[in-house]
Amino acid sequence: MTADRSLVVTWLDPNRRSIMPVARLVHRGGREGDLYEFRYIRGALEAAERGFQPFIAFPELDRVYRSRSLFPFFTNRVMPTTRPDYMEYVKVLGLDPTEADSIAILGRSGGRRETDRIEVVPMPMRDEAGGYTTHFLLRGVRYIPGAEERIARLAPGERLFWMLDAQNESNPGAVALRSADKRLLGYIPDYLVTDVATLVAREVPMNVFAERVNLPPAPLHHRVLCRLEARWPDGFVPFQGERFQPIDPSPAPVAQASRAL
Repeated sequence: MTADRSLVVTWLDPNRRSIMPVARLVHRGGREGDLYEFRYIRGALEAAERGFQPFIAFPELDRVYRSRSLFPFFTNRVMPTTRPDYMEYVKVLGLDPTEADSIAILGRSGGRRETDRIEVVPMPMRDEAGGYTTHFLLRGVRYIPGAEERIARLAPGERLFWMLDAQNESNPGAVALRSADKRLLGYIPDYLVTDVATLVAREVPMNVFAERVNLPPAPLHHRVLCRLEARWPDGFVPFQGERFQPIDPSPAPVAQASRAL
């Protein structure tokens, strides 16, 4: 039996520039084959008040969509294996091209497209040692003078130092990252700040490392792949909070997407 893997779908509020969780995609593997489940979470209700609309592929907020194959909405966000630059692209994400599947690639790349405000992020899971380990791409590099120059001199595995940025106008919970010589490099993604705040409140030590540095021509938002490590506290649940809870399904029959089960 393969462990379930969960991805959270987020939406960028264009007015407040805040990232809001709106849905969850779960992949389950078992003896009967793959099963994918998509459902909206309560963050979508809050986002709807700011202009968010359900995706055309999943039009009803209170339905659960299931499929034996990955929904086209997500496969279209993964680079085809036939692209000549596929192997290098997967390596930029810090994945093994011979083992990475669409869920792994979505979780690392974010499945971002220039034509919408959607990003897909992985649900943190306990690592083999029972700790909290998650990977993310450094944010905000383009807005920090001199960040790219310093990033070019980062060594793989170099430790980065986090600091709370309570005066950040876009997000008072923002967490900045700097190098050992105190050069500001970028930010931890907004979707992780709630977890970070919980770990800080519980006095759990956290370490962040530059796992991979991707120099040009790699896209700017792929410049640094980071790894955050911490102890997994007793009773800790990642991505906790009202926004991440599923919307109660309606009593109508469960909707199906893609090919029938």
